[in-house]
Amino acid sequence: MKRYELIEKHERVLQECAMAGISVQDWKNAEIYRFVQKLRGDGNKMDYCVHQAMVRYVISEATVWRILRSMEKSI
Repeated sequence: MKRYELIEKHERVLQECAMAGISVQDWKNAEIYRFVQKLRGDGNKMDYCVHQAMVRYVISEATVWRILRSMEKSI
């Protein structure tokens, strides 16, 4: 499959994401968000969840918090 074919196939979804201010690169952040939410669902405190995400994904604490805020924004 060529790049154009992929874009053409998902053009509507890409347009909606662009209008909502969602970057195509945000798909990577969704995994981090799911990981933190799973830990929260297991009853862990938020600071622990953020720390675990930092270690697992080798990112800074500020980046984890930025991802969490971004994923929880209303569109």
